[in-house]
Amino acid sequence: MNPCEKYTEIIKEAEPFDVITFDVFDTLLIRDVMKPTDVFQLSYGKGGRYLRSLAEIVAKKRSGTGEASLTEIDRYCPYSCDRERKLEKKLCRVNPDMYAVYLALQKAGKKLYAISDMYLSSEEITDLLKAAGYDLPVMVSCEMGCSKKNGELFRRFLETCGYAPEQVLHIGDDPAADGTGAEKAGIRSLLIPKHTNRLAYMKVSGKNLEPAAFINHGLCRAENPITDPVERIGYEIVGPMTLAFCQWVHRKKKEEGYERLFFLSRDMRFPYEVYRRIYHDEVHYLRISRKSLRSAREDDTGILDYLRQEKSYGKVAVVDTGWVGVAQVEIDRHAKKIDSSSDVGGLYLGTKLAYRLRKRSKKSYACLYSNLPEQMECEISSSFLETLIGTNEEQVIAYKDGQPVYDREESKDRTNLLKKGAKRFIREWLRTKGNKRIDPKAARGAFERLFYNPTEEDMKLLGSLHYEDFKDTSIISYDPETDYRKNPGKFLTDLGDSAWKGAYLKQFGGLYPFLLAGYFVFGGGRIFLADAIRCIKREI
Repeated sequence: MNPCEKYTEIIKEAEPFDVITFDVFDTLLIRDVMKPTDVFQLSYGKGGRYLRSLAEIVAKKRSGTGEASLTEIDRYCPYSCDRERKLEKKLCRVNPDMYAVYLALQKAGKKLYAISDMYLSSEEITDLLKAAGYDLPVMVSCEMGCSKKNGELFRRFLETCGYAPEQVLHIGDDPAADGTGAEKAGIRSLLIPKHTNRLAYMKVSGKNLEPAAFINHGLCRAENPITDPVERIGYEIVGPMTLAFCQWVHRKKKEEGYERLFFLSRDMRFPYEVYRRIYHDEVHYLRISRKSLRSAREDDTGILDYLRQEKSYGKVAVVDTGWVGVAQVEIDRHAKKIDSSSDVGGLYLGTKLAYRLRKRSKKSYACLYSNLPEQMECEISSSFLETLIGTNEEQVIAYKDGQPVYDREESKDRTNLLKKGAKRFIREWLRTKGNKRIDPKAARGAFERLFYNPTEEDMKLLGSLHYEDFKDTSIISYDPETDYRKNPGKFLTDLGDSAWKGAYLKQFGGLYPFLLAGYFVFGGGRIFLADAIRCIKREI
């Protein structure tokens, strides 16, 4: 393991010193929380977080030294602190850069120690370090009765181990404890970059404390950093949302007892690849499009042969973005011609109101947008979400001899960098978290922040993407040469063609919030009503 340039400098700085001491948390170890007290919320809930903090204050006050161990804190906490101990083991992971520094200094024959201001015992911290690959003695404030911030813990370390201050270099991330505190004891200190909040889109909330911190640590990480801003969007938005969706699909498959899953082409190409990598269920990629389904209404011989060949009948489910659910309805209709007992369900990223108005027996579920207010949001942002998640590959337009016929010979996908960032997030999450569940609604929040409140840089980065449905259009179909005040018809046409409606309306400056609200109420409402009427009449 090779450290990055910044950490190579630390190794050089450490050469004159015989002894190196390390801070533990946010230095040798990474905890996937934005701030330390988030551990309390994850352990005891939002209300319990404050009770746990109060218990620590009381325990420190009554200790006589201003320091307290978790065992002492447990006496004043209404919850068992064993929850916290177990969670620490799950949250802590190695800091890859500092581990490279540790190995290099160990190889150089330096004497290495860990010094921490912490309520966990030295034994517990040692176990956490060993699980991450470290092997070094630990001195902790709660056992020594003094802290790093005032320099006392460093002085106690020097006295206990018999070192002179000039022999020691301390490495940590906290300016007060690891910087000023060490210097008060006459010890030279080196500060590593602190993991500040660098999230651009994901809002930190109770539902996503751990994923948000994980993403933030990934963005802060110096090892192989993400330098491309589009790749960053993939890492922060597309990756978490796709993984959360795949996890949800897997749970629903087991709950409903589906024999097979069929991810529909183009929009579900990337989720299909992710799902297939993680799970070993029977899963297929079904090459279906609205164009091919329309052509099949005139002659269904080709599609029946294709569905029979792919075994797309029986108790199965299609997986799609699924805004109105046309594909599920049509596939189910054809599947019944092959096997009358077929019941094709649907597992969707989102749905629109029209789909929910269908009075059908088969069960269909939506992951991100399920209730009525959410479905109204889905109406506005669905095309943009399809653009980010989907792949603009060749489109099936018909079937011949049971095989798909495409509209072109090659993909025109422009989302490779987005997918690169998304793949990196998924790879790192699976490696460190073991496919731990991500809340889909929490993952959706980052996408909506990008959709509704894009920056000028966001629009420049993603404005060149295209959305292809029945025609290929830019996701921001704004014409700077047009005076939209004199041509409201053109304004409405371009608004309809824009997949990224938030970015299109933001081109109008201060009018943006009013235009968005107007579109949400009148435009979205009109489309919802039209879809509802068509559903009732069974026209879609």
